[in-house]
Amino acid sequence: MRIQVISHMREQVKHMGLQMEELYRISGISRQCYHKLIHRQHDDALMWQRLVEIVIEYRKERPRSSARKIHHSLKITEVGINRFERFISNQGLSVKRHKSFIKTTHSGAVRYPNLVNGLEIYGINQVWVSDITYFITQQMTLYIVLIMDVYSRRIIGYSGSTNMLTFNNQTALQMAFDLRGKKRFDNLIHHSDKGSQYGSNDYTTMLLNANITISMADNCLENPYAERINGTIKNDYLLAYTINNVRELQKALKRSVKLYNTYPHGELKGRQSPIEFETNLKNSNGQPQEVMKLYDFRK
Repeated sequence: MRIQVISHMREQVKHMGLQMEELYRISGISRQCYHKLIHRQHDDALMWQRLVEIVIEYRKERPRSSARKIHHSLKITEVGINRFERFISNQGLSVKRHKSFIKTTHSGAVRYPNLVNGLEIYGINQVWVSDITYFITQQMTLYIVLIMDVYSRRIIGYSGSTNMLTFNNQTALQMAFDLRGKKRFDNLIHHSDKGSQYGSNDYTTMLLNANITISMADNCLENPYAERINGTIKNDYLLAYTINNVRELQKALKRSVKLYNTYPHGELKGRQSPIEFETNLKNSNGQPQEVMKLYDFRK
């Protein structure tokens, strides 16, 4: 505060007939300290301006990334995360979330119990989660299916379409099979909501033929990992693209999934990306992995 007073008073000194040394004495700040603080203020101003430029440049690739994600991803050490978030907000650079409500789940007649409440897992291919979400364009409403491996948070299957037919879920599931390079699995659970697509004979046959156990949520709250990845892909990635038709959605979805899978994840050890995390698991030479306990909604 005193440094600001001195700066303001410097212009008045000429009219008061005072010497600067007298002003320094009255304020209790030395000439050296004053100039040091002036330089520090200048450096701070340059730092904040540079941070604004960094955020703008970073969002050219990921326009919906939050301040917190940017801070972690770029390993910003000049300023703490909370102060950085406040600064970004004050600069009008916060990401606004858009909410809409379109029903994508139509419960089917086939039901399976929820097998993942409080489940402990310790590797990939133990729990896959899936859900259907929507994407609104000016011309139409499009639909997205995502399949994610919960342990690594990697999206392993996806599809974009103009409808909610079971075929789209099968496309995403086949992509997951191809990525994992397996036709049959041991101790793998597929968890979803009770949508008719997931309970259809075509879809459940694919799962059972691959020796995959079927689990279903009793309500939307019991499929949080799938719900979260839906929001991340739509809000942090797809909204950055101009999408007017299904081909543009499919192209943007492919790029978005690639970006997400190679982006540092806050819930993975060392903020690794999902792909990096899986690579390190593969190279761990059978070493015991950390146990992950899934949400338990029975409590």
